[in-house]
Amino acid sequence: MRGGDLVSTLTGAFGQSLRETRITAVLGYLIALHPEPFLSLFGFNGVPQRVCLETAHDQGRSDILVETSRGTGIIEAKVDATDPLEQSRRYPARWVALLTFRVPRKASIGQARYVSWRQLAELLEDLSRSGRFSRLQMLSKDLLSYMEMHHMIQNRNSIEIYAREINEPVTLALFLKAQVYGCDYQAGSRLAEALYFAPHFGKRITKQHPGINTGISHVARIESVGYATTWQEFRDLMVEQRGRAWWNRHKSLLQDLRRKWTWSKDDQRSFLLLGTPRLAFNPPVRKERLQEGKGWLSKRFFSFDELFDAWGK
Repeated sequence: MRGGDLVSTLTGAFGQSLRETRITAVLGYLIALHPEPFLSLFGFNGVPQRVCLETAHDQGRSDILVETSRGTGIIEAKVDATDPLEQSRRYPARWVALLTFRVPRKASIGQARYVSWRQLAELLEDLSRSGRFSRLQMLSKDLLSYMEMHHMIQNRNSIEIYAREINEPVTLALFLKAQVYGCDYQAGSRLAEALYFAPHFGKRITKQHPGINTGISHVARIESVGYATTWQEFRDLMVEQRGRAWWNRHKSLLQDLRRKWTWSKDDQRSFLLLGTPRLAFNPPVRKERLQEGKGWLSKRFFSFDELFDAWGK
């Protein structure tokens, strides 16, 4: 227990809240234990010589600094949707690795390489099964558990359904025709754990579209979750994930979305890339069977059993 809360990871014993410094401290130690696979992931060359945490520079502190026989590499990590590219330019280095949720279509910009938390998790999974060093195995597994606990990567015991309101035409068309759903980014959300998305269609949208009924009727598998702020970032994400032909096919709908929403560095959003929407509940599940009252959904995560129980009431 720490402060009355149950702690299930060594990393979490230093504090239950999600902090970049806790993750980079353990990551730096892991790099020092077994540097080769990490240097390959981050794009650093040469023979590793030294690993430093929170190194002071003229314009701030870098998260992890790795010196090799061929130069210096810096790892800058962000646990939210912030792009660390500009911050990384303050530090003198031959290579820069940006560890973040937001990996643009062009993964390398100058000397900087974007690396996703999912890519790091895949390496940690491999190392946790390695028989080379017991400390390496234990700490890799512990850091994975910490990342899962804070919803940075998909949990192996994932929740099943993420549910949100859809009550206006552009978002409805985006879901049904383009198989995409966007919402404001929320730090610490369990969205990364969800396997399926189920929209709740509101009364206003059902009046405009007679074929749509109020409630939860459709379910779509979440293929991936991406993050973007500006329109260009969103476009790059969609073209990378779905292809240019998909973009051109849905261009008219996507332009409606561009006009409907604001797009700036302050507008951090999560985007669910979905499989084909399936009609799973007919008649639809009404929200008053999932919660008290008929206001906005107060709960966003469900199991299929919960929805089927509510459907059968």
